[in-house]
This record gives sequence, C-alpha cells and structure tokens, in this order.
Amino acid sequence: MRIGMVISGGDVTGINNFVFQISRLAQAEIVLFNGGIPGLLQNNHQAISARDLVDFSVAAIPIMSSGRTHRKLMGSEYETIAKQLKTLHIDVLIMAGGDGSLQFLNNLSEYGVNCFGVGMTIDNDVYGSDYTIGFSTACEQVIKEVGKLRNTGRALPGRVFMVELLGGYCGELTLQSAIKSNADFALIPECQQSLSELAHKISARLETQNSVVILCSEGYTKEYSPGFQGAIDTMIKQLEPKIGVRIRKSIIGYSLRNGDPTCEEIYQGTIMAGEVVRCIQSGMRNKAIIINSSNKPIPIDLISMQKRLVDTEGHHYKLAKQLNII
Repeated sequence: MRIGMVISGGDVTGINNFVFQISRLAQAEIVLFNGGIPGLLQNNHQAISARDLVDFSVAAIPIMSSGRTHRKLMGSEYETIAKQLKTLHIDVLIMAGGDGSLQFLNNLSEYGVNCFGVGMTIDNDVYGSDYTIGFSTACEQVIKEVGKLRNTGRALPGRVFMVELLGGYCGELTLQSAIKSNADFALIPECQQSLSELAHKISARLETQNSVVILCSEGYTKEYSPGFQGAIDTMIKQLEPKIGVRIRKSIIGYSLRNGDPTCEEIYQGTIMAGEVVRCIQSGMRNKAIIINSSNKPIPIDLISMQKRLVDTEGHHYKLAKQLNII
C-alpha cells in the first residue's frame, strides 16, 4: 500500500510521530507532499524511508513542510490532484490540519480519492474533537514560560505579567494552559470580563502572592483578525491605571508550534494513527478521525468538519470557573 501524507495550515510538533505510526501500523510506503494544498496541486512529493521515519518520530525537526491557500480550488484543480495521485499509485491520502483543510479533503473525495483527515492545530478548535495534534506540546511551552515568570516574580515581588498566546477566535489553548500552568487568569474570547472586576482581582492576588500571571488569547479584544498580535497592548493600556502597577508583557507566538513533543502528544498521535489504519483496513472511505470526550478516537464524515469555540458547558470551562481563572 502507498499512502500520501500532507499537512496544511500552521505547522506543529508531533506530526512526525503520526506519520511514523501510520507507516508502521499499515506496513505502508509513505509519500510526503510538501507545501500543503498548493504542494499537492504542484505535485511536490518525496519518498521517505522507514529508517528516517523512526529516527525523526519524536524529533521537533519537521520531516515535511506545510502550506496555506487563501482561495477555493476550482473543479479542474481537484481533477488534476486526483490524476496525479492516481499516477503515483497513491491508495489513500491522509491530511492533517484544521477545519478548512479537512473541508478541502471532503471536496477532493468527490473526485475518487480515498481521503482521511485528522485535526492538527495548536488551537485545538476542530469541531467534535477534544484533542488535535500539536496541542499538548503548545501547552507545555506555556507552562515553561509561566514557570520562568514566577521565578522572576519571586526575585522581585510585586510584578504583574501578561502573556499573549495564539489561538485565533478560540480560547481553548489559553484556557487549558492557564489551568495546567497555575496561571492566575485566562482572558478568552468566550468569557469577557469587565476591566474593573479584573483589576480588583489582580490587586487582591498581589496582596497574597509575589506575582500575578495573566494569559491572554490573541482573539480576546474586538480588534483581532487573523495575523493580528497585540491584544495585550490594548488590555495593558486599560488595566494599568486601574491597578497602579506596571504590567510586563510577553507575546508567545510561533514558538508555540515547536518544541520537543510531550508524552501525551506521542500517545494521542498514536491512537489517531491506529484508528486511521483500522478504518482503512476495514474498507471505510473518506473519514476524519476525532478524539471524543472519553479520549477515544472515532471516525466521522469529512463533511462534518468545522471550527469550534470553547465549550462553556464543558469540564475545562467549569474547572476554570471553580479556580477563579476566568
């Protein structure tokens, strides 16, 4: 069996392991397509040996490049991709990416290509899935940053830190990172706080702690649009006069996409790969694999894929409320 692999959108750590597990579990030859959807169209492919897949499986260095497209492909372009895959004797095409990438797969499947998709985004905002590849490692990067800020806050008490994170319109990365790193507050688009209330909470924490650490989603303020960074500049300008303390800022941007993959990252990618291979071997076609609330990988129709926001009735949101993080 020959399996084509392509990643689309923002790159993440952990995808190497997913590709390795697909190759190992399916006993398949892997063909990598570099450059995302445009790379598929350009037929930009390369082979990779089983030897290299093993060596790079838990490495942060990517074995393939991603890419983006800002337009919808025409029918003739889907036909071109389908013909190229057939010429390469690709039996199955697997794509990892966000909701837009998986919607592309649904369209491509109508041209006779057997397509499988998995969520791959540090934003963890794929509808129906509790986990996407790259999310755990991104959270780990935040934990390390918060730990450093706590240390410097202990060396010079009385500091307030605000850290802006990626995440787009979804606050999942900020919310879960705040819980896991013991940050004091999470500012997420799905739960807006009044400035006066937030200022009061910050001042109260400073009375009992050496430092206050606030995680702010890049999409928290109304000025956000894709690519914008600087939500914390708006928040700091409004908050500082109310608390009377200078707020130190940090923006953790694209470095969140990399780092040594966590054990959880390896595990989640492995169970996703196992379910993809099971579906292929059982004769299923054109599915996306998601991780449900019971941490089980299940197949759903590709057409179901879309973005999601933080579930305000979900466990993490309720826990953050209980911890007074939001």
